[in-house]
Amino acid sequence: MATSLIIAFVVFMAFFTTTSSYSVQISSRRSAIKSLITPALAPALAPALAVLLQTPPALADSAAAPLSPKQLNLSPSSISSIVTSDVTSRQFLATADFTRSIYSESCTFTDEIDTYTLPKFIKGTKALFIPEGSAVTLTSPVTATDDLITFKFSEYLQFNIPFKPTVTLTGRVELKRDSDGLISSYQEFWDQSVPSVLKTAKF
Repeated sequence: MATSLIIAFVVFMAFFTTTSSYSVQISSRRSAIKSLITPALAPALAPALAVLLQTPPALADSAAAPLSPKQLNLSPSSISSIVTSDVTSRQFLATADFTRSIYSESCTFTDEIDTYTLPKFIKGTKALFIPEGSAVTLTSPVTATDDLITFKFSEYLQFNIPFKPTVTLTGRVELKRDSDGLISSYQEFWDQSVPSVLKTAKF
């Protein structure tokens, strides 16, 4: 659902902020947990926050391994099959393990709050989510044309921060294709608001 990097930051801020509008929506149990979080935990959170806060120029070295040749102008059925496998088998909304050869290197990844470069999406997702505690399910077939790929999803995401909170959400994804057939943009549309997603948090 990805999935969404910024939710982790919002969850983090909800824990530490006592004056935000979210505070009235946090249950007594979560409030008790919040009271246990101290500045001593900052080092544990630093790697995840660094990923969220760094700027795109700092991400230029994201590809540790050589990139596979791009798969240009795939048919709708072929690219649909690849995306289906990436969602169901590789769980890429929670793991960022996807078939990079069908994406443009300038592809942007957008959720309901912010937009990320491809390198930042990969680094951030891998740093912030725990694959073993997360799951993504397709709730519709992946449909594709020469211009657009769409699917609906349901997911729960476990964050790699203290107390390992898990949130659930549903939504749809639109992947736009360029004239060369590569995916040039990824955009999530959530069925729930950010405060509603936060209210699903379990510890």
